[in-house]
Amino acid sequence: MINRDSIDIKDLPVFPQVAIKILQIQEDNIDISFKELESIILLDPALTAKILKVANSALYARQREITNLQQALTLLGFKMVKSLVLLVSASNVYSKNVKSQQQSTAATVTKTSTALIWRHSVVTAFLSKYVATRIKNDEKKEDVFVAGLLHDIGRLIMMIHFRDKYEQYIAYLNQMQYKDIREVEEKIFEINHQDVGKIVLEKWNFPNELIDAVAQHHVIQVDSKYKTTVQIVGLANLFAKIIENENLSENDRELLTAFSKALGITQEDYNYLTEEIVNTLKNDELYKMSTSLIG
Repeated sequence: MINRDSIDIKDLPVFPQVAIKILQIQEDNIDISFKELESIILLDPALTAKILKVANSALYARQREITNLQQALTLLGFKMVKSLVLLVSASNVYSKNVKSQQQSTAATVTKTSTALIWRHSVVTAFLSKYVATRIKNDEKKEDVFVAGLLHDIGRLIMMIHFRDKYEQYIAYLNQMQYKDIREVEEKIFEINHQDVGKIVLEKWNFPNELIDAVAQHHVIQVDSKYKTTVQIVGLANLFAKIIENENLSENDRELLTAFSKALGITQEDYNYLTEEIVNTLKNDELYKMSTSLIG
């Protein structure tokens, strides 16, 4: 069984220090924050190159090419760049897991699962932003994007720690009806992905808002000062499942009703976020780039 003491930080995927430092930047003084953000990103040439690529994409098309990080930061904004850093960093964590599994006896299952979880995480992140916009909470859209991107990080860690049991777990999910995915995880692994994710983000020294979103996105009675963030991510997770044609468990359906009511989601919102949004995402340059970040 995994618990806080049994997870050694050196056994975890390496989450880039650049990303962790950026998460810890205070936004009280935006001028200082911008300078600090630029100085940290410049330490990672590959990250700098990807941010410049996004800034020059069709989504942000300009008459003149963006050639340096300062121009990109001005164009994209502080919160957007933070989201991009986390997006690229998280994709690297997932990609490394795919590569490390190539020689595993369950390599095909694990690689496929990793790619599917990454895609689901990206869809959930984008849907989280759209939910925030629909409920007129735009100031939270980049925060919930990051939370949505990381909400299932516990599932990746479980793949790493339970390689021998993971194929059994996937088979169980495909064959059995279940009330709550956490019950299946606890039956096979003696712990669920929410609790694993919480343990790992605490060890990575992530902000409490992200930890709570990871730890409570399947919980109806959210106990967090960041309740709205948790509910947005939890609802986006369910909308992503609907879009991906996954069956909703009994607990999922209860969450869908509870979170929709709490956030004031209308039938029009629901239709947009589970149907019309598909075409919106297909035409979103950043979304297309995001889903292609791991193979």
